[in-house]
Amino acid sequence: MPVGMVVAWTRSLLATRRAGGVWLSAFLAATMSWSGSAPASTTAPKGSTASATAAAPAASAASSSGPSLDEIRAHYPAASLTPRSQPGWEKLSNRVEAAAPGDEAASGSRSPNGSTLYRRIKMCFPTEMRNLFSEVDQVVGPDGALRPIDYFNGTVVPDDARSAIRGQNTWMLWGEGNDAFWGWLQENGYGIADFLILIDSRQRAARFKEAGLINQPGLRAQKEPGKRILGLYLDQADGDKVKLPQPANDIDAKTGKLAEVIKPPPSHQGAAYKEFFRIGDQKLYDETVKQMPDDGIDPLIYGYASGVVGLRLMLNPDFFGDSAAASQARSYWNERVLNSPTPDAYYTDDTIRADPKLVRPFRISMACAFCHVGPHPLNPPADPANPGWANMSSVIGSQYWTPDKAFSNLKKPNSFLWQFVASQQPGTIDTSLVSTDHINNANTITAIFEINPRLARAKENPPEQQSAANLRQRGIEDAPNFQTNPRHTPRVLLDGADSIGVEGALSRVYLNIGTYSEQWRHLHNPVIGFKPQRPFELATIQDKSVYWQATEAFRIPQLESFFTYVSPRTGVTSTQAMKLSATADGKVRLAAHAADVNPGRQVFIQHCAVCHSSKQPAQQQWGFSRDWRAAAAPAGAASAAAGGIRPAALTLPMDFAEWDAFKASPAYLAYVKRLEAFLADEQAQGRDFLKDNYLSNDIRVPITLVGTNSGRSMGTNGMRGQVWDNFSSDTYKALPAVGVVRFYNPLLAAETGVDRWGNNDSYVPPAGGPGYYRPASLASLWTAAPLLHNNALGLYNGDPSIKGRLAAFDDAIDKLLWPERRASGSGRPGDMRHRLPSLANEPGFIYRTTERSWIDFRAPFIRPLVEGVAGKGLTAFLTGWLWWLAALLAIVLVLVGRARLAGFALTVFAALFAALLRASAIDTILPWLWLIPAVALAGGVWFLVQQHARTAARVVFGLSAVAFLAIGGVATAFVDGRVADIRLGPIPTGTPVNLLMNINPEAPPLDLFHAVAGLVRGMLRVQKEELTDDKGAALDAFLQEAGKPLLKASKCPDFVLDRGHWFAQSLTDEEKRQLKAFLETL
Repeated sequence: MPVGMVVAWTRSLLATRRAGGVWLSAFLAATMSWSGSAPASTTAPKGSTASATAAAPAASAASSSGPSLDEIRAHYPAASLTPRSQPGWEKLSNRVEAAAPGDEAASGSRSPNGSTLYRRIKMCFPTEMRNLFSEVDQVVGPDGALRPIDYFNGTVVPDDARSAIRGQNTWMLWGEGNDAFWGWLQENGYGIADFLILIDSRQRAARFKEAGLINQPGLRAQKEPGKRILGLYLDQADGDKVKLPQPANDIDAKTGKLAEVIKPPPSHQGAAYKEFFRIGDQKLYDETVKQMPDDGIDPLIYGYASGVVGLRLMLNPDFFGDSAAASQARSYWNERVLNSPTPDAYYTDDTIRADPKLVRPFRISMACAFCHVGPHPLNPPADPANPGWANMSSVIGSQYWTPDKAFSNLKKPNSFLWQFVASQQPGTIDTSLVSTDHINNANTITAIFEINPRLARAKENPPEQQSAANLRQRGIEDAPNFQTNPRHTPRVLLDGADSIGVEGALSRVYLNIGTYSEQWRHLHNPVIGFKPQRPFELATIQDKSVYWQATEAFRIPQLESFFTYVSPRTGVTSTQAMKLSATADGKVRLAAHAADVNPGRQVFIQHCAVCHSSKQPAQQQWGFSRDWRAAAAPAGAASAAAGGIRPAALTLPMDFAEWDAFKASPAYLAYVKRLEAFLADEQAQGRDFLKDNYLSNDIRVPITLVGTNSGRSMGTNGMRGQVWDNFSSDTYKALPAVGVVRFYNPLLAAETGVDRWGNNDSYVPPAGGPGYYRPASLASLWTAAPLLHNNALGLYNGDPSIKGRLAAFDDAIDKLLWPERRASGSGRPGDMRHRLPSLANEPGFIYRTTERSWIDFRAPFIRPLVEGVAGKGLTAFLTGWLWWLAALLAIVLVLVGRARLAGFALTVFAALFAALLRASAIDTILPWLWLIPAVALAGGVWFLVQQHARTAARVVFGLSAVAFLAIGGVATAFVDGRVADIRLGPIPTGTPVNLLMNINPEAPPLDLFHAVAGLVRGMLRVQKEELTDDKGAALDAFLQEAGKPLLKASKCPDFVLDRGHWFAQSLTDEEKRQLKAFLETL
């Protein structure tokens, strides 16, 4: 978008009466569009045949009687675009970027504010070897009893078991240096979240209920103001209970004695290994350390206990360090927090806690446990606020973890930013929340079950082609040939994008939660986005990050050991399924349903196992085609029923509309007979079908077949040239386009009916990775509700008890098997079908704003917000140089003083203003704005007629110079945060959150212009007409102006969260009941 248009937008909206801060919305969006349309890399993906391959299935996706693919793309062009990458990224591909900074452990590094950091090497971060979490992840043994995993062999803990213990400790404790990122985000994260407020000790008893957080045993709430640590309410030790328990049989195989703490080598710098940076105020540092709860873990590697499992507290070198800036940070903290006239102002005053200049004494180190530890389904706590270690599982994934409490706890429901994070359901998180892909696409915090069967399935599935960058990480699936290419790999993440091997998947998780952020945050615009990405290069990471080196060398192999360890004595594993039959309540329930289990097993085999079993006939493979009927019949298909030659592949349809026809096809019936024969053979050999079954075939299935909400499948961060390029295979990057994706468009509800699946519109995503889901594992399904990839289907009751889980399971599985029951509503916040009559007939759950809200940012964050989107140069030009140059030109014209020039300038201004006013249709809301171009045009005509009015012309140019200088001064002051906060709105109650959050900044510029214009019109109309929310009047008016333009600029216009997976619709009610009885046994 031309700079002139940006300026015209800004000037016109500055003149708007009662527009409030709305003009800045247009300015920001316009600069986003201008910046996004800058030249960027458009190199075609490797294996360009992907585009050609995609063409065949995509071409047949559009019905011959319906709109063509091009016509559908024209409706939603922004959803069909391949994202651009930063120019020149290919030059750094698979190379060490010499200019990249090292991490904080690297030689010569300093903290962000200049404090001296001691050099460390990977050996400075030994993995905790003691079995301190022996009570966590208890498993059911051969005798049916729940007990800790038996790493002890009767004499010692052998090396392979010790490696597994170290892996569990890594999972529970290790942040890999990401405290640097969370500290940076704490100060630069736009005042949206604060982890120190999240762990407010006064709220310890409410943490689980309100936020799904798991309290660490051995600590207690500290509510006394006199016992605050540097003004903060932090959990304190409950006597010796704080020490993590070590079992008596944790015998080190090397010493024959109880395992002990491993210390780093003597070469580590620091006073007797007591700190990792040079202290600026030793007394303050020592006093603080003395007050911190000591749970027996090395604080220099893992930090101190925060009271919340998975979050550890690291002392901040930017606060306690030796630099002048650190000294200033301490003084500023004293001024703003410790000496504030308002008690506990840090917890209540946004001007303090959302102050980018306020450096906190502590940084949060985030371990995987923060998201993945939850109440143990087989041994839930009697009081979820006071669990014991034995009541926890680190593999279940926390279904009760609440995103808005963790990542928007400084905002309230009247903030649209709060509404955005709240739209992510409990137990989910948008994993592209920081390195945003501009799709609000939260996914479950997945349970980690049956890893060994999953790896076994990976060896049976087709291997994937890897790039040279991918091969920098080992592929253990093909051990000992770690560098083989193509390699076998699980499809990790819900869209299968992590596809270079399990080591790469585990390693990338740490990068995504902040490791080596010193480089990561320069590859994209964190949180806000609106500028192209470039890949996080493994070559640079391996060379520059000491934390990565320590993890890659020791901890990733140890994590693998933890997840794959099999006890030689009992055969148990940490990731084995948690069966309902292991509980007293479960035994009673299963007995009542016993008669339906075997028939249900048969229903499962005939209808579900094709996707939801890792055990398959030998050489079984799958393919997808819209021409599946014409696909060549596999060799021997005709004799398969008689145990003849096994077919190698089964070609499935691309679209769910053909699923029933496919299941009646000879190819599918032959597959079922082969599967039954295979299972009969397994049973004859004494092998249980469900034992060591991952209960997923772990392949990528087109979203057009699955039919669920497509948002997560459209994630683009793993595409070529995007941030996670190095962690997705070339095979993933060459995936064909899935063709036409059907969805429900709420804006067409009054114009067109829905089809039998509740859809009424279509869009076409790009090729190169997006558009697929891998089937979820059904292991321990009874523990997993709510269901679907976004936890949107079924009751959420926040109750981790066995009865609570079963109540959630019943509701979710019934709605899965009987889709018509979803119409009753979800009962979730944001599901407005029972609140606004106009939405009552919507076919599914669309998260909508729960109250009137505003897009709000505090004033100190305006400059980093604008510069992050537009860049420093463009920001300086638009807020300063542009107006100074304009003023200089006006001054020159004062000296020239020609009336003709004044007439020409006023006429051009009138024409441009009128064109912008009409193009944006703002005049339909504020028609009086036509006075501006009318007066300008009249003045222009007068000057052109009165060509001797030199004095009047000089006056006009002089006033223009003053106005330009004033505008430049105000714009600079505003961006500097010296005028006002940003508060754009109102956005009415009931607005679909993703209507705004899925805007594609790379949409065609004209579409983006109309989207911004519609948004501004919608806000202005609600204000002008003083419309209320109670009966939907404000929403209707807002959507009339903004709805369709915003949807056209959307990267994913699919909003219904609980749609799809209709595969059981053809079953009888009896078959569904039987299938449910079988599923609860898994």
